[in-house]
Amino acid sequence: MMMYSILVILLVLVLSVAGFLAYQNSKLVSNQKKLGSLSRNPSLMYSIFDQSCAASVEDPDVIPLFQYTVFVEPGGQVVVNKPLAIIILCRVSAGRGDLVLADVERSVLEHIKLAAPSDAFIEHKAYIHRAANHAEKEMILNLEDVVKLQYT
Repeated sequence: MMMYSILVILLVLVLSVAGFLAYQNSKLVSNQKKLGSLSRNPSLMYSIFDQSCAASVEDPDVIPLFQYTVFVEPGGQVVVNKPLAIIILCRVSAGRGDLVLADVERSVLEHIKLAAPSDAFIEHKAYIHRAANHAEKEMILNLEDVVKLQYT
C-alpha cells in the first residue's frame, strides 16, 4: 500500500514538472514568434532621403530613424548652416518605401560612403526611441557604431 502511495506522489510530481516545462517552452516560443514577426513585418518599409527631399520627412507617415549630415567647405572651413549632404533614413508606410529592413543598413552605409569626403565634419543623430521593434533598434545602433568608428 505504501509503495503505491509513493508511486502516485512521484507520478504527480513528474507530471507537474512536465507541465511547468511545457508552459515555459510555449511562452518562449510565443515570444520568439512575436519578435520574429515584428522584425519581418511587411507593413514596415524604409526610404533614404537626401537634403533635396528633407521636406518629405515632415509627413506624419514618415518617421526618421537615423540622420547623417556632412559639413565641409572648399577651404576646409565648416559652415554649420550649409551642409554638403544630409542622409535621412526613415520608416514609411508599406508601399511607399523602397527598402525592407534586411537591406536598409547596407544601403545607408553606401549612401554615407558616397557622401562623405575624408576631411569632412560629420554629425549624426540616432532616433533609437522611434524604433518599432528590436531588429530596427539593433540596425540603428549598428549604423551609429559604424559612423562613430569611421569618423573618430
